[in-house]
Order: sequence, then C-alpha cells, then structure tokens
Amino acid sequence: MANFQKAMLGLVLMCSMSLAGARKLVAAGQEPSSAITAEMSPIRKVITLIEEMKVVVDKEATEDLAAYDKYMCWCQTNEKEKTAAIEEAQARIEELNAFVEEATAKIGQLKTEIGSLEQDIAEDTDALNTAVATRDKEFAAFTAEEADMKETKGLLAEAIEVLSKVQLLQRGGKASGADQARARAALIQVQ
Repeated sequence: MANFQKAMLGLVLMCSMSLAGARKLVAAGQEPSSAITAEMSPIRKVITLIEEMKVVVDKEATEDLAAYDKYMCWCQTNEKEKTAAIEEAQARIEELNAFVEEATAKIGQLKTEIGSLEQDIAEDTDALNTAVATRDKEFAAFTAEEADMKETKGLLAEAIEVLSKVQLLQRGGKASGADQARARAALIQVQ
C-alpha cells in the first residue's frame, strides 16, 4: 500500500508540474499540447506525461547544448585572444626592459662624456682667458712701441731733411738765400 501511495503522490506531483507548465504556455500565448485524455487509464496518463516531459527535457537539453557550444566557442576564442595578448604584452615588456637598461647605460656614458667635456671647456676657457690677457698686454706693448717708432720715424725724416740741407751748404752749392737760412737754422737746432 505504501508503494501505491508513493506512486500516486508522484503522479499528483507530475500532474501539478504538467499543469504548471501548461499554465506557463498559456501565459506565453501558446496552447498546451498534451495528449492526455479523460479516457486514459491513470498509468497511461503517467506514462504519457513522462513521455511529454522527456520530449521537453530533450528539447531543452538540445537548446542548452547549443548555448553551451556557443559559450565554449566564445570562451576558447576569448582565451586564445587573451593568451596572445598576454604573450605580446610580455614580449613588449621584455623589449622595454632591455630598452631601459640600454638607456640607463647610455645615460651613464653621456654623463661621463658631459663631465669630461665640461672639464675640457673649463680648461679651454682658462686658456682663452690667458691668451686674451697675453694678447692685450702684447697689444698694449705693440701700441706703445708703434707710437715710439712713429715718433722716431718722424724725427729721422726731419733729421734727414736737415742733414741734406746742411750737406748742400757744405758743398758750397748754390742754394737760394731762403734755403741757406733754413739750413743754418736747422744746423743751429742740431747743435
């Protein structure tokens, strides 16, 4: 008797699930398509319900499998893309790390060169300042010597002129009275 009660309880549950499914179909605007009729025996009704449920479950399983296949395809495609992107990013990171190391080495080299060039510039600036000072002194000495030489040249030119006049007088040359007077005056200045 207990088995019969369990079977009937199962039948009632299946019927209520079938009715709930039918209500959903009606709510969705579809007609329930049950092959159960009033003339069927209770066991036949249960078998028909089970068969209908099997068809629904098979249909839902097929839909679920299609959805699963789509999801798995998306997952695999996405995984391949992400894996490729990660590998590409890691390769880029390695390239950038190598670049940073090279740049750091270049920075050190350039800092050393800058220090050396700054020292060379300082030495060259000192040498230039020394050369400018030396040239300024030499220019001042040259200017003074040049002025002295110009004065000496002028004096020598005057001396030559005076001596040529004196020589003319000593030879007894015939010079005009004015030239002779100038020559005597020049000779007096020389003495």
